[in-house]
Amino acid sequence: MKLLTRPHSPSRHAQFDAMSALDFVSLLLSSVRPTHAEVSMSRHLKENVATGTLGSDSIRKKDSNQSENADSETISKGWRSESLVQSAGSLLAAASRLAQESEREQMYWEDVLDVKREGWAICRVPREPQSLGVRFGFSEAGADEKYRGLGVLRKGTDGTITMQDVGHGSLNRGSVRVRVSRGGRVTGTSKPFADDTQASGITSMIQNSRNYAFEHELFLEVAREARTLANLGFRNVDEAVTFELGANSAVIIDMISNAEISAPGTASEEDDELAQGLSTALHLLLSHAHRQSLKRRRLPPPLLTQRPTANPPLNLLRPIVSHLRHQANTDEFKTSASKLVAYANSAGLNARLTLEKCYNCLSKDIGNVDEAVDSLTGLLESKSAIYFPGGWKIVVLIQTLLGSSIFGTRFSVHTAHDGSCATLMGTNSFSSQAEVQRYLQWCLERSAINYIAGRITEWEQIAMSNEMTQVGEQTQYKRLRVEVENEHLAVRWTVGGGEDENHRWTGEEGALSLEALVRSI
Repeated sequence: MKLLTRPHSPSRHAQFDAMSALDFVSLLLSSVRPTHAEVSMSRHLKENVATGTLGSDSIRKKDSNQSENADSETISKGWRSESLVQSAGSLLAAASRLAQESEREQMYWEDVLDVKREGWAICRVPREPQSLGVRFGFSEAGADEKYRGLGVLRKGTDGTITMQDVGHGSLNRGSVRVRVSRGGRVTGTSKPFADDTQASGITSMIQNSRNYAFEHELFLEVAREARTLANLGFRNVDEAVTFELGANSAVIIDMISNAEISAPGTASEEDDELAQGLSTALHLLLSHAHRQSLKRRRLPPPLLTQRPTANPPLNLLRPIVSHLRHQANTDEFKTSASKLVAYANSAGLNARLTLEKCYNCLSKDIGNVDEAVDSLTGLLESKSAIYFPGGWKIVVLIQTLLGSSIFGTRFSVHTAHDGSCATLMGTNSFSSQAEVQRYLQWCLERSAINYIAGRITEWEQIAMSNEMTQVGEQTQYKRLRVEVENEHLAVRWTVGGGEDENHRWTGEEGALSLEALVRSI
């Protein structure tokens, strides 16, 4: 007969002993009444032992003397005493375990109450009705992220409470990193948020999980928006979003765990500040999107239609790129316009340039979240005024918006002057730096012509062009032309049909003035 292995569980142990006793009695009765005995036999006993193989017989009890009776009584008392000692030990051990379990339960429920007092939502865990969970996600997040912010509150061996993040886990946690690359070398890196993973307390665990959920949603929304902005130079390559910042410079946005981030040796602190500013702006814009989603949920729902509801990507990258492009265009315009002013001043012409930052471009203290977001979104506008001789005043409005009506940078130029040149006057609109710079060069050429005509009456302008002539004998016929290029201001002239001569001003001080040059021709 095969022996059955005795189980370790107390309840299983008792059941095993009872079944063994029943099989023993049934096998013993099978030698007398086999039909009735087989009813109570187990299947294992029937398959391995034949019925009637165990018999019994009565024996005559042996007469015992007084000493044997005393020994039996002593042995019986000893067994009873040992059983009582074992029972007492079992009761004491059970009481100790109950006290420890009570302490662990008390610690667990106190931590659960602390979580509730902090304002976190306690709920049942799907597919684990016996467990409690906490919701730390964002109800205003997208459909893919709304149900990820759920953690299970587990009880540790010492009674302390821990949380298992069932949405993102503990191995795939990371934060959004923004890097600035110039010339193929990383010169600026943003810092991740303060990770309190080693901090004790269930609220710290929940807050960290909430931060990681926010970072995960932020990167997904950035990657989603970047796919719709491929025409602006955005690329999704190697799990990173990249867009150009300027010539040989780019911004790289990726997701990386805090353990893998090391302090890079940057060449410029300005790039670190730029990267950190871009990262902060992305976080603010996502929080603002959550805020706007909450406001929309409070409004009455729209009418039901057959068309599916549009779910466009969030505007996270467009406001940032608008600021970067507006700043780059403003700096480029200021540089090129300053060169023209320098050319004019070196030629003895009184010229100056002013630049005023207007809507959404002022550096001011931020009082609340709404003001911070208002400074990031909407139309960006800077105003510049250029004064050339001859009463020329050119006002340039630099407007940037990656949205309808502009979708880029627009230069609105208003020109007024005292001279006689009607072409391209009034208000003009340009869409590129090259166009507006060529227009400013055109204005400087006509301004120089007006200046010469006002100072030297012998010279006359030819049909409102950038050329002048001085009437006289054929051998003394004089003609000059004012030309403005990106590198210089030049005057070309000829006398009596001879070879052309020229003089250039490149912005150096102490050069011959334009008036003196014309008088010497």
